[in-house]
Amino acid sequence: YTDHSGRDRLLRGEMAVLLGIVVVIVLWVIWRVFSIYTSLFPRGCTIWEKELEDNYDYIIVGGGTAGCILANRLSENRGATVLLLEAGKPDDGIFFRLGILGATFMNTPYHWNLFTQPEPELELTDTKRRGRILIQCRAKCLGGCSSLNLTVWHRGHPKDYDTWRDKLGCKGWGFAELKPYFEKCEGKGKLRSTSGYFSVNVQRYMTNAGNAFVKACASVLNMPMWKNFLDAPSHGVGSPYKMVFSDGTRCNAVRAYLTRKGNDGIRVCDRPNLTIATEARVRRIALDNQLRARGVYFSKGKDMALFTRARREVILCAGTVHSPSILIQSGIGPPDIVSKFRECKVNLPGVGKNLRDVASSGVIYEQKESSIEKRVKTPISLAKFAVGLSSPLHSNTLDSFAFVSLDEKDKNNSQPNLMLSLQAMRFPFACIGSYTRTVSEGQSGVLPNAFTIHCTLLQPKSKGRIVATENMPGIYQNYLSDPSDMKAMIKAIKVARKVGSSPIFERIRGREMLPGPLVNTDEEIEEYLRRSSCHFFGTMVGTCKMGDEKDPLAVVDPLLRVRNTKNLRVVDASVMPTLLSGFTHATVAAMAERAADIIKGKVK
Repeated sequence: YTDHSGRDRLLRGEMAVLLGIVVVIVLWVIWRVFSIYTSLFPRGCTIWEKELEDNYDYIIVGGGTAGCILANRLSENRGATVLLLEAGKPDDGIFFRLGILGATFMNTPYHWNLFTQPEPELELTDTKRRGRILIQCRAKCLGGCSSLNLTVWHRGHPKDYDTWRDKLGCKGWGFAELKPYFEKCEGKGKLRSTSGYFSVNVQRYMTNAGNAFVKACASVLNMPMWKNFLDAPSHGVGSPYKMVFSDGTRCNAVRAYLTRKGNDGIRVCDRPNLTIATEARVRRIALDNQLRARGVYFSKGKDMALFTRARREVILCAGTVHSPSILIQSGIGPPDIVSKFRECKVNLPGVGKNLRDVASSGVIYEQKESSIEKRVKTPISLAKFAVGLSSPLHSNTLDSFAFVSLDEKDKNNSQPNLMLSLQAMRFPFACIGSYTRTVSEGQSGVLPNAFTIHCTLLQPKSKGRIVATENMPGIYQNYLSDPSDMKAMIKAIKVARKVGSSPIFERIRGREMLPGPLVNTDEEIEEYLRRSSCHFFGTMVGTCKMGDEKDPLAVVDPLLRVRNTKNLRVVDASVMPTLLSGFTHATVAAMAERAADIIKGKVK
């Protein structure tokens, strides 16, 4: 007789452990599938589909970053009714969740399809004749550019804001005054609010080209390496933070400020005193005889002349292109332009003027390994994303940034005036072909393996303007119209080549594709810049610039009130008097947070 009880108990124990492991794996898979689904397909923002009320306390025009933030903060007072009007559609679908997909949005209905007027300094692709027309990146959806940009969260350089305050008449807008609001946007600091903030996290994925770029800049340009940065260093290289959740999906202004729950457990967009209407395009603001903003005329669906009244204020958040256009259509602006549409009620010559933007060009190299647009489609990339590991799907294609002072004598003390950025694919500079064609080629996998070192002047002196028309605004960028900008860009291309030719890139770098080995003299580089320069990452500012009463072109005062009117403000990138040392999105968010406190009377 053999006693098998001990062996049976051991076997049963092993089976129980195995069963437990299987149960844990199954539960983890269920949890992971649920997590991915809720991340990629979250509950959408509550949109008002019924007929709007006749009046509201506050009417916010434009549902971009500033509009979403103001809708949140002003509706915190349940005694005030708030209407948010957005011309585009809601931000529904997976398209809005992954930063890497944002690069494709110009082939979709979520783009305004705006183009410049012929640019006098830029040559057409296949001829030396000047007057090239450029596409302009402007999102048309709830969340605005925060829903479709490259998710970079970057504050700029502190001196940017101190210049506004100390030299340009923008009292209260220095870095010290704005820093608490940057922190509030980032969910920290003494002003922190759980009902609205951007989830800001470090970059989860970096290509070999991005890592090589950081090391090459540190070596060649003798600059410090920053692992991550919020403010632009005067001289340094690293990676910025990104406005993404911990799982790597986009945290746009809608998810940050409208679908979060407040302390009462209610989602912001479900507050009874907040109404959000999409596909509602504001045409003009109604002014009474006392030049008080009393409401807005807008179109929605087949109704082209709807009107709703504002009891307290109309707040224009339509962006650098559309805010000045709406003002002009409302009778506010330069008389010679306004008179083409209606009687000029408020003579403000600065409306539409002072358009500031950056033109980008750069150097492109062949890459000995797959570009990022090919990596995102591989099974291993999808598998890593599925289990929560770092994946190319977490990329926004822009890996690293270097902030450079072209003045060698003052590189550690001044604001940077050049930004180099590494994009792990071939960027469609104008001399290559259309942006939309490149997007199609990237989706079909036929783009050559390459990486791009972008050259972007941070404080160009060239200025343009916005001119209102009956339909779409006329955009005159005047890129490279100031001779000093061309000289600086020629120097920038040389710096980028110096970095790109570093031995550090040797393992992954092939031949130089653009400008190419035949482009060497200043004259040849200038010709290349005229053929290649284009709109890059949408940093347009300045068309409703802020300033004091001494500035004849100031459109709004330091409290963001439109001059010579009542109950009318502008809160968006158009009020920035100058460009920043970097991206503008974080600054728009901080300005909107501060504007909300101004409107509430917390800031004087």
